[in-house]
Amino acid sequence: MNHRESLTLAVVEPDACDAEIHVATLRNAGYSIRHEHAWDLDSLAGLLDSSAPDIILCGESDTLPDLEAVTRLLLEKDLRIPVIFLIGEATADAVLAARRHGATECVPYDPPLALQLAFDHCRETVWLRQQADRLNTALQQSETRCRDLIESSRDAIAYIHEGMHIHANHSYLKMFGLGSTEEIEGTPLLNMVERDDHKLLKDFLREYSAGNSTSNKLEIRGLEPDGKHFKAGMEFSPSHFDGEECIQVIIRTANNAELEQQLEVLTRQDILTGLANRQEFIRTVNLAIRTDITGAQTHTLTYILVDNFKKVCEDIGMSGGDKLIKNTAELLAGLYGDEVTLARFGDCAFTVLAKNSSEEDTLEQAEHTRQTIQGHVAEIDGHAVSMTCSIGICIINENSRNAENVLSRADLACEVARSSGGNQIHVHSLAVEESMDGEHEPEWDQVIRKTIDDERFYLAYQPIVALSDNAGICYEVLLRIIDEKGQVILPGQFVSIAEKTGMIGEIDRWVFNTAVKTLADITPENDGATFFIKISTDTIADKEFPVWVFNTLKSNDLKTCSVVFEVPESAAVSDLKNTMMFIESMKKIGCRVCIEHFGRHNRPQLISHLGVDLIKIDGSLISNLPENKENQNKVREIVRLAHETEMQCVAEHVHGPSDLALLWQYDIDFIQGNFVQEPSRELGYNFEDEIA
Repeated sequence: MNHRESLTLAVVEPDACDAEIHVATLRNAGYSIRHEHAWDLDSLAGLLDSSAPDIILCGESDTLPDLEAVTRLLLEKDLRIPVIFLIGEATADAVLAARRHGATECVPYDPPLALQLAFDHCRETVWLRQQADRLNTALQQSETRCRDLIESSRDAIAYIHEGMHIHANHSYLKMFGLGSTEEIEGTPLLNMVERDDHKLLKDFLREYSAGNSTSNKLEIRGLEPDGKHFKAGMEFSPSHFDGEECIQVIIRTANNAELEQQLEVLTRQDILTGLANRQEFIRTVNLAIRTDITGAQTHTLTYILVDNFKKVCEDIGMSGGDKLIKNTAELLAGLYGDEVTLARFGDCAFTVLAKNSSEEDTLEQAEHTRQTIQGHVAEIDGHAVSMTCSIGICIINENSRNAENVLSRADLACEVARSSGGNQIHVHSLAVEESMDGEHEPEWDQVIRKTIDDERFYLAYQPIVALSDNAGICYEVLLRIIDEKGQVILPGQFVSIAEKTGMIGEIDRWVFNTAVKTLADITPENDGATFFIKISTDTIADKEFPVWVFNTLKSNDLKTCSVVFEVPESAAVSDLKNTMMFIESMKKIGCRVCIEHFGRHNRPQLISHLGVDLIKIDGSLISNLPENKENQNKVREIVRLAHETEMQCVAEHVHGPSDLALLWQYDIDFIQGNFVQEPSRELGYNFEDEIA
């Protein structure tokens, strides 16, 4: 044992000062010791009941219990604790007598070196016993696991002693129509075999038991409960059951389809994590691409990379690194569930294939994943390990050639996130990829202009539904592009380019103008309908935009209150002055303003400062809301502050009734998300239906 390892020493001495002297002798020799003092047999007994020490040091004195009484006490309490007995004169007879009465070591009070050597020997004894206990515990656990595996095995397994059953698992009992182990204990193995094969089995067992058999396998006919027989293969091996030597018998029927299936599954799994392996994931992605040849579905691929994994392994070792990977895999499996294909793709890389998933849903899940991993602390071999991850996302559609193509783009997106400092998310798009060097910006200027001219922009609408009073018809307006190949392109793939090229302002005006025309068309039948329209930071800073909005609404005979402009929280944080001026301008003309993605920057003070009409709570706070107590508290606080200033709250990305149940309790005014309805080009939602 290492001297630095701390041990607990119980010192039995009538005088506390004498006890401190013994302890000081050992500590001066470099031993780390926690000590307890006992002055008689009763106090020692109490000490043993509360916390058993590693070693007992017992002095010789007329007022102390004799050594025999101490060892008898240890026997009564079933404790194996080494005892060092200190005597005045260590004669041969005295040492022998002490050993006979249970002392591990018997040494004189002086010199101190004798006590040190005795203590060192006892330390080794303690260590060996601890190791033996650990090995015994591990053996018991291994036997339990083995027993559990045998009991749950689909193979029929029995244990035979002198031709009689002593135990059989569930599959064995089921094979022969038996209900319990008690029904088979003590019955001959011959009872399970067709009568014509009895001699064959007897001869085999005789040869096998004598060690003369050249094989451990026997083809035989088993006997079913109804008297019918079946072809079976018996496999014999020496074993133990409950400490008794016996023979293990495994019976397999001629049909090994299940076994082959199990082996097939193992070839598709990562050994360390149990997730799909790299080859299986590539196969699954290729299959998804080949199956959806029409492009009617949208799939997404998420690439998750643990940040600074090499550096982490330097602290916890490679074995610790494996444990961290396994811990991360379990965490991700809990986050994504069975609806996706989750794989370990590399040393510290994981991939997720989500079928029929939108970019918005994937981004929401990715953000939840990023936050969860960032907040997770893994306990690895006594180390508290924190980590972050970089996430890349690639959209799979009919133009995706193969898995390699999609994976390389997701990997590229992940690398962009990692190289930007890590703990980030990046969505891949060909446009972004091509424009990284800045050489293609003029080309994209032309592409966006041509898209507008060719009317390949279109709007999708998602209902925003009131939870209390009927607020009429409310939709959020969402922008989409259909490229020349008919592929739908979401804003995340082109907005950043539009912002860089200065085209985003023109796009905002196109969205508003188109939405107003749609709103004007439905207003005669649906008076009071409201559209929520997103705008960029460029438009917020555009001083001419409010006047243009007023004139456009007036020319279409629409009330200014029929439009709610969605201002991103990031704009208020980065450019508060222009944001405040925009809000004031909109108030003057009668349009309402909503702060969207609220909560991303954790600036609750903005609520009272901005004076807007609505707050749209960011979807990352709504995601997994029933399981996230921190987000529950944040949402409650946002709603409370908003209502104090007479603002209404919208919860976006609501995906299920469990989310709805909590949001109802929090007095949320509006909800939006795929649980209500996915975005659609049609305005067909029935706002009179109650939300279930």
